[in-house]
Amino acid sequence: MAIIGSYERHPDLGCEAVVFLDQESDACFQLQRDLPGGPRAGEYCITTGASAPIYGGVQAWRRVGVDRLEFALTARAARLFGDEVVSFQLAADGEADVDELAGHVGRLLGMDRLP
Repeated sequence: MAIIGSYERHPDLGCEAVVFLDQESDACFQLQRDLPGGPRAGEYCITTGASAPIYGGVQAWRRVGVDRLEFALTARAARLFGDEVVSFQLAADGEADVDELAGHVGRLLGMDRLP
């Protein structure tokens, strides 16, 4: 199943996000961070878009092949998303290319990716 990935910057909300959306099920995984100067600008969170944010919910991440991003989650985040590892194969016709999204993911998470 292919996922649409996008980077969004919302100055009016004071945050930026990388969003992974399954258009078939409307399932959503978001990495969010306050814009510089915001109250939690030094931290990232993950959310379903409708759930409360989980700060520090990603233990590690990596790019697999040319079109997949994978995230190892903390126990609390795994309960929300139903698995310890979530993986997204991005659609070829997505709004942002995988290199660009990977760059935003690394910056928002503030951690190096796994090889």
